[in-house]
Amino acid sequence: MIARRLPLAMLLLAATPAHAEWMSAQQLHETCTTAAPVDRAMCLSYVIGVLDGFRDLDRPPKTPLDTSAGQVRDVVVRYLDEHPEQRTLQGREVIRAAIVAEWPKLQPAKPKPQPKPRKKRR
Repeated sequence: MIARRLPLAMLLLAATPAHAEWMSAQQLHETCTTAAPVDRAMCLSYVIGVLDGFRDLDRPPKTPLDTSAGQVRDVVVRYLDEHPEQRTLQGREVIRAAIVAEWPKLQPAKPKPQPKPRKKRR
């Protein structure tokens, strides 16, 4: 009986649309500064997840090797406290900005644009 229902259940799950929700910087600030341990754990998980996602970028933001996830979270919260106008952005954008602002010398240099090749005259 279960063996017959399993393919149907798998088909229904596969047909369910996936919808990713991004946390705004305001939501991130509220989650990170609440007294509720569950929310603070969610904040830390979000920050870690965003940092992991940055690793796939060509120039990911860098933190010191000995920096803990909790320290990065504290940097983000401090950045949002000092820059409340940034709370309208997505949480991932603010995490990047906070890391770059805290450790500017560790960030990879921006690549210089390559000059366009000149066309040969005939």
